[in-house]
Amino acid sequence: MKNALILTGVWLGILVTAYAIVFWDQGIDRPLSISVIEQQAELVEPDFVHLDGVFSVSVPMGWYLQEALEYAHMMDPNETITIWIIATEEMELDGTLAVAFSLLDVGDDSGEFNIVSSVSYPLDVWSGDDVAMTYRNESGDEEVTVRARRPGGWTIMMAARGPAGALEALSDNLEWIWFELEIPAATATLL
Repeated sequence: MKNALILTGVWLGILVTAYAIVFWDQGIDRPLSISVIEQQAELVEPDFVHLDGVFSVSVPMGWYLQEALEYAHMMDPNETITIWIIATEEMELDGTLAVAFSLLDVGDDSGEFNIVSSVSYPLDVWSGDDVAMTYRNESGDEEVTVRARRPGGWTIMMAARGPAGALEALSDNLEWIWFELEIPAATATLL
């Protein structure tokens, strides 16, 4: 009889504990400790690596990477913004912009694009640091943004084209792409 009371008490204790865990805490998982997360880190390859290893880039979640060999070409989930990331040996700013505009199909049939902002340098003296420019067409409904930097003997450029509102709404994604750009190319990174 004494053993039956002990076993009943143990089972009641187990049931009360299970009830408290499930209903009292509402089954909320506790956050994992940093050491567990570090143990689960794995190597992940970037989404695009330039043929010559000049740069590598990852694509934001939901974005599309088009197949390309010498440049990264991506679009946002709604396919309203087109982004090109290229490496060119063109060292003059005007030549770099000509390459960007040719990729983005900015030509005579799309209307005149005029510069509306420029950050980080006077237009006529580019020392190779990060630069950012925004162009808008005459009707004001479409913009082109260009960012460039010159590491070593290459010019790395990101050019984006789309409706002004879409570029502004997704500006955080554009910043993320630019700052996650690895120069020279990373072959794998920790997740």
